[in-house]
Amino acid sequence: MNALAAMYKATAREYLRDRMAILFTLLLPLLMAGFFGLIFEGEQRAAYVPGMLSLGFLWLGVFGVAPPLVQMRETQVLRRLGATPLPRTTLLGALIGWRLTTGLLQAAVLIAFGALAYGMRIPAGNWLPLAGAVVLGGTVMITLGFLLAGLAKSNESVVALGQIVQFPMMFLSATLFPIDFLPSFLMPVVKAMPLTYLSDALRQLMVGGAPVFALWIDFAVLGGCLAVFGALAVRFFRWE
Repeated sequence: MNALAAMYKATAREYLRDRMAILFTLLLPLLMAGFFGLIFEGEQRAAYVPGMLSLGFLWLGVFGVAPPLVQMRETQVLRRLGATPLPRTTLLGALIGWRLTTGLLQAAVLIAFGALAYGMRIPAGNWLPLAGAVVLGGTVMITLGFLLAGLAKSNESVVALGQIVQFPMMFLSATLFPIDFLPSFLMPVVKAMPLTYLSDALRQLMVGGAPVFALWIDFAVLGGCLAVFGALAVRFFRWE
């Protein structure tokens, strides 16, 4: 437990030195929520807060997990840590644990912003499933980041892979635009993206948005994505 706590603290310190990761995972979702609040009025402003939280989780995986892992691999940090008596599961647990903490912090910041700036009120009965959606959705995107890091061979390639994943999810997951705005021929793509189900679940639980899917379907698909991403991340993860 002491080793895990020490690695957790070291991971947190390393993360906090990366200004780009902080920008994309903590500040940018908040700034975008504020931006949409300037464009829309009334309840529409709060309706964008769940989408910004979904994007924050996506950016956490794409920018807050994948590039730092590749950098640690290229600088031989992972190899040296893997060669120590420290169990590898402890290292991975610390890496995942800090990123999940970051995801919970994202959720707290955006929920507080939505409540204070837009009067967003989450029904008392929704807090427990919302906590589940936050933890599950954050873990899915963190696992996706591990997968991208395993597939990438260099810092340059992980950035390219991240962009390939990020842009379709941003614009084709009904996160920034209502699903009715998208042409029907794109529906199979929309339904194939985990961010679609995360955004739908958060929107239902945080602002009572009209469901695209039943809530249990959102959770089931996210659970399936976690299993698939996790298996692939383990398959392709490299220490050096």
